[in-house]
Parts: sequence; C-alpha cells; structure tokens
Amino acid sequence: MHDRKDMDIFKAYDIRGVYPTELNADTAFELGRSIATAYPERKIFVNNDNRGGSIAIRSSFTLGLVHSGATVYELNMGPVCVPAFASFNERGYGVCISASHNPAEYTGILSFLNGTTITPEKIKKIFDSKGFSKKTGKTIPYHYDDKYIKYITKGIRNVGLKIGVDCMGGSGTFIVPECLELAGLDARMMNDKPSENFYGKIPEPSKENSKELSDIVKKEKLDFGIQLDGDCDRIIFIDENGDFVDPVTAALIFIKFMKIKNSVVNVACPSIIERYSKVKYTRVGGPFMEPYLKKTCDFGFEVSSHFYFGKYYPFSDGILASLLMSRILKKWGKSMSELVNTFPELYYGLSTAKFNTEEERTGKMAEISYKISKLGKTIKIDGIKVMLNDGFILFRESNTEPLIRAYYEGKDRRSYERIKRMVEDILE
Repeated sequence: MHDRKDMDIFKAYDIRGVYPTELNADTAFELGRSIATAYPERKIFVNNDNRGGSIAIRSSFTLGLVHSGATVYELNMGPVCVPAFASFNERGYGVCISASHNPAEYTGILSFLNGTTITPEKIKKIFDSKGFSKKTGKTIPYHYDDKYIKYITKGIRNVGLKIGVDCMGGSGTFIVPECLELAGLDARMMNDKPSENFYGKIPEPSKENSKELSDIVKKEKLDFGIQLDGDCDRIIFIDENGDFVDPVTAALIFIKFMKIKNSVVNVACPSIIERYSKVKYTRVGGPFMEPYLKKTCDFGFEVSSHFYFGKYYPFSDGILASLLMSRILKKWGKSMSELVNTFPELYYGLSTAKFNTEEERTGKMAEISYKISKLGKTIKIDGIKVMLNDGFILFRESNTEPLIRAYYEGKDRRSYERIKRMVEDILE
C-alpha cells in the first residue's frame, strides 16, 4: 500500500516528485507496469533528462514497462521534445523521465500519446489497484535524435547569425549544438556540459537567471541569445543589446512575423495578443493547449515561456522556437530589438507567493478567491480571474510547486501600478 507521499506525485498533467523520498526506483517500476497495462499494443519511446534522479530510476521504470508487456524503444538521454515528437510521428506512446524546470532533486514521468500530453488519471487507477498486465515485453535500442533534428530544421539553413546559448547544463546540451549548426547559426555555448544539478541553479529560463547570458551577448556582439530550461520545452530570448525580451513580446513576434491567424493561449495572457491574432483562451498546460494545435490553431503560447507550433507538431518546443526566431530575423532583415519595438509597451506583470506545503497554499487560495469575488466579474477557467474596468487579475495555484501566481494587466501605466499594489496587498 502506498502512503500519502506517493499519492502526491500525481499532478495535473504529469507524475512528479522528489527523488528518492517521493519517487524512487520501486515507485518507478510500478509506474512502468501501470503505463504498459493502460496502453497495450503501443510502441513506447523512452528517454530521460540528465538530473540524478532521472538517471537513477530509468532502468527500473523500463523494467516495469517490459514486465507488463511493452515494446520499449530506448532513446538516448536528451530533451523531452524527442519522445514527444516520436510519439507524434509514430502514433505511439512517449515518455520523458524529467521534472522540467523544477529543482534538481525532482524527477518525474511526462507522457504523450500520438504527440499530445496525457493526464495521469488512467495510470493512477492501475497504480492504485495493482492490476498489472502479466505479459512480457522487450526493449529495442533506438536512435531518434536524427529524425527529430532533420524535421525541425527542415527549410532553415544558412541563417548566418551569431547566437548566445545557455542550456543551463540540461538536456539541451545533447542536441542543441547540432540543431543550430545545421541551421547555419554560429553558436556561443555556455553551461553546455550536462550537469546533474544544473550548475547549482534551478533550471528555469528567466530574466534573473539570464544575466550571464546577457553579458556574453553584449560583450561578443551577438545577434541574440536564448536560454533553455532543463528539458527544453521552455525558452527565453535576449536581444542584441543584452536586454531580456518579455515572453509575451516574443509571442507577438512569432504571431506577427509568421502571420499567425489563430492562436491558443492560457488565461493568464494579456489582451494585447487579441490585436494580432484570433485567440482561444484555455487552461495552463499541454493537455489543454495541444488539442487546439492539432485542429484549429497554428500557434500556442503560455506566459511561462512555452511556445507551440501546430504546423510542426503540437508539443511546446524551445529548440524549435529558437530556430523559427532565427529564421524571422533573417527573413525580415531586422535586429531583435527592432522587432520588439514594433509593439506597444506592455502593462503586464507577475507576482508569486511561495508556501511550505500545498495545503497551506490551498488555504490561502480560498481566502484570495473570497476577496476578489467582490471586485468584479470573475472567470474560473483556471484559477480565478477578475475583470476590472481598467485591466484584470488572475490568481492560480501552480500545478508543480507550492506556489500561487498572480498575473495582472492594466490599460496604462497608472492603472497597472494600481492593480499591482492591489495584488501585493492580497498576497500578503
């Protein structure tokens, strides 16, 4: 019987926990058996990122898959984009053993079916019941990196730009240099050796984490810079002056200069996107974004620096985003700062509050919901969003950490500052 800690590993759209106290080799073995039982007769493509816990549980997880009948295609260590693409391209099941942007002590199981992220409810039911299939499967060593690289670089050649790249010691270190070289980008790499603890940083691309990259871009007169998270599904951009490009502005660049007509974005996004594209709002997370990218939308964006390109495949891919941004710069013959300056100033912000436990966070969220329900019309697609006369505020609980995030927008500088103070008072 599994204790409460095991139950906590099942998140909204993946399985994730601290290694080895919450997710260890024994748990991974049973998760493998659960997945093979839940999705029989599927090719299962498996890789892992380079954090210590992911490396430690991979063999047990794979053994669990085989013990319940799966044919496992064992991919190289690398970014989450590879098994996601393999799942899409082969109409199979993909798994990356990773905890994405979480601190190094975490690991997890992120799963895909036909290229889209799947939520773990079905897996959890089998995990709880222990009703595992007793068939025996097999493993097949398989190299899928080349297919992925060829696919995302198709039509992007001889770009001829100089780019600063911070892989943060994550799984991008394995294939990003090859992708950029094939596209004709002259890359200045930093933190480009795999590090189990991401050189002591939390592997999340951000303005704060990218200061060293900004300095290199300025010093070496590079055309732009990129920073990727631990598994390469998030990316941030730095312009040629070393300035951080807000992810919303990066999204606007893709929409405007790739002539995107239909976009899907999460409810935290500011309304400025509606000026440039027809927008569908949805909840945060791949399972809620990706169905639209398979059917009606060419582009998807989450303010946490996820960029989706439906004409390629429906998963958020930071490596692909870097290549498409370089192609935009080459095609339009403009610097990144010039592209940024084609858009009006953003009056948009994010504040966070961290808690010791998820229970403490949930209690605070109930208090917040009561307070803001008195401020105006509320929308509860994801968290609680209140529409004000001169902007909005959205409070939502993180699906991966004991955090509450508050997103807010004002129609001008004055209203933005007023709404920001309101948010800070509510979060106290």
